[in-house]
Amino acid sequence: MEKITVLLPLVFSFLLCCTRPVQETASARTFPIRFSAIANSAESGVNMLFVTSPWNPDEFMALDFPEHCWGRNFSGVSTDTRSGPKPTRWQFNSDSTRAMYEIVVADGNLFRAEAASDSMAVRMSIEITNNTGQPIEDIRILVCTRAHEMASFVDTNYALTYVAVENQPVRFGVETTFHGELPPRMPPAWVMNIKGGIDNRTVSDMGWFSADWGRRMFRMVEEKASPALIAVQSRQNRIRWLATIWDPSRVLFSNPHIPCIHSDPVPPDCPPGETTRADGVVFFHHGTWEELIERAIAWRDG
Repeated sequence: MEKITVLLPLVFSFLLCCTRPVQETASARTFPIRFSAIANSAESGVNMLFVTSPWNPDEFMALDFPEHCWGRNFSGVSTDTRSGPKPTRWQFNSDSTRAMYEIVVADGNLFRAEAASDSMAVRMSIEITNNTGQPIEDIRILVCTRAHEMASFVDTNYALTYVAVENQPVRFGVETTFHGELPPRMPPAWVMNIKGGIDNRTVSDMGWFSADWGRRMFRMVEEKASPALIAVQSRQNRIRWLATIWDPSRVLFSNPHIPCIHSDPVPPDCPPGETTRADGVVFFHHGTWEELIERAIAWRDG
């Protein structure tokens, strides 16, 4: 296995001076995707991973990976920095194309996260190893995908955010259906179930870490996602997309107040002595919606 080394704060100017275009055509010029993290910063959670844009190495997005993770008989991990700045958990290989960390949580179970860059994607995985005598059940994970410094993908009013309903693009919260009282803080953070998946109906079903926070912001639409893909379209180039999908996935949602998009994983329950896993991907897509759906389904079924 390639040696992994700790990278404390990575200066993006270093990436720029050593980054060369890997593909150039009449329609698109792309650059290698690189990872970094910021240590000891109150502005960045301990699980925050920064990812350079393949279209412009001056820009980068962020993955809060995970934002939160917990379950029955699993004490969990969180990116929270309210108690003060902490070192980043992420470690990187020599060219910053692979990132990982693993920690033993309070109850002795092992949590591992890993990301690897592809030509136009970031492939992700989460594993939980059960080191106790009790089964780990009902695992809840939030992986927050943020456009961050990729300004053309920042969407604070659902003008650019789409979900897949029977493979078709549907504007989240605009072309979806909701019956009920809207939250006091607008626009809502819209939530969508996955076709054939868990039927979440209430904030309690979701199991979010703060039920009051969920009630004040989140609302569930009636449609169901198929596949579990959520994407933001660039306002400057309509055939560029920033998208994410996890398998298996529990739910899609978007919070325009950050803004962020989620296709949140739901690994199977984990008996004592075994390991459970979920896989995800972020697509940097240059092409049509139909081609993006083809990529997502090929990844999911592959």
